[in-house]
Amino acid sequence: MNALFPLTVADAVRRTREHDARVCCHVSARLDDALAEAGGREGPLAGVPYGLKDEFDTPNLPTTGGSWRHRARSTPGFGSAPFRAFDAAGAVLIGKSNLSDLGLAPEASSYVGGSTKNPFDPTRTAGGSSGGSAASVAYGIHAFDWGTDIGGSIRLPAAFCGVLGLKLSDATWPIQELFPSVPDSMRWLCGQGPFARTTEQMRAILDVGAGTMRSELVPPPFDPTEVELYAPERGAWGTFVGDVQPVLEEALGRPVVEASAIPPPSEVREVYAGIWASHLTDLLASDDVGLVNGLAAVVSALVFRGRIFGDRRFHPTTAELLLLIAIGRVTLFRDRDEARRRAFAVRDTFRDLWADHRLVVSPVTAHPPPRILRSNWNPELLGYTIQGNLSDATGLAIPFGTFDSGLPRAIQLLGPPGSERVLLDLADRIIASRDARPALRQPGVELA
Repeated sequence: MNALFPLTVADAVRRTREHDARVCCHVSARLDDALAEAGGREGPLAGVPYGLKDEFDTPNLPTTGGSWRHRARSTPGFGSAPFRAFDAAGAVLIGKSNLSDLGLAPEASSYVGGSTKNPFDPTRTAGGSSGGSAASVAYGIHAFDWGTDIGGSIRLPAAFCGVLGLKLSDATWPIQELFPSVPDSMRWLCGQGPFARTTEQMRAILDVGAGTMRSELVPPPFDPTEVELYAPERGAWGTFVGDVQPVLEEALGRPVVEASAIPPPSEVREVYAGIWASHLTDLLASDDVGLVNGLAAVVSALVFRGRIFGDRRFHPTTAELLLLIAIGRVTLFRDRDEARRRAFAVRDTFRDLWADHRLVVSPVTAHPPPRILRSNWNPELLGYTIQGNLSDATGLAIPFGTFDSGLPRAIQLLGPPGSERVLLDLADRIIASRDARPALRQPGVELA
């Protein structure tokens, strides 16, 4: 057993066999192969069971991207960069983690993997798109997992499942291989990174992944001397400032102020929507669907919902988003240049804050996990995570107590590209201060 990752391959396999049909963490798994490999691995992660979001190629398992259309897609034998890094370090792949269709919707629901259940309430989503990754760590099915994030897809499920989630910057950890591929014109929005239970585990995962996945870019040093709280406008966390401010001030040893320069979430949501709508044709072309066929598949998914004619080209949660993007494309957001100008203005705001050594802290979301298949119904759900994508931030989600309903909530730290070690060091102090307060103690989930 690895002392840093106490979960064994045997326990991971047993829990998968006993529970995965119910909780839906995997699209596919390799349980017998994992057991056969468990005792013969060497390296810093020797024998550690892990998962990869089903957007990263691995040998002998299909990579579907959450899409029924790609359920039998063949994959290269050498695997993607995360697989190569973790395999060389001795980790044992348990399976490919569930996600939304094409990784678009903010919940892990698809025709290839089902709907991943929230560990604290099975009627609610585990989040997404990397919901299977976060839930598998929360359930103790994977010791760690590796996902992607283009609008909160790591941080949101980490918050919903009560685990740590780290979105790394595209500038310092560029994604080398991904299926389906992100259009070149939108790649700057997308990050990747780990899910784990502890900061020590996070550091070990990054140590292993850096040699294969980290760029040679050396960003300026970042030593946060001030923190700005980006408090929610609305939602179910009305006590955010009162809950978070004393913890941060104790962890930092200095006063914390409310953010003033960052645009409000409603404005940022409009900026983010403008990027997606103005790049719709790029998005459909990257999946080889085409505009006409793509819109026909969207209408079919929304009207028949896969129950008539067996049309599963899009899952309804993804079709809902594609329809909204298409409406935006023909109404408000036809000017790509203007959309990008507004997006880069948000990025410049964050860069100015970081250059002034200011760290931004906000809720990951001000809302508890929605019921399964209803994540698209709340336009405010991603109001704080998309800031991190528009700015190419390093974003760390840290569990932070519960909503009144008992479901977990989380804060996020947003720092500049390459600041992951700084954020993890700060997280250690925040967690110590958090854990000294009984009202903020974290609920736990463990499968038998």
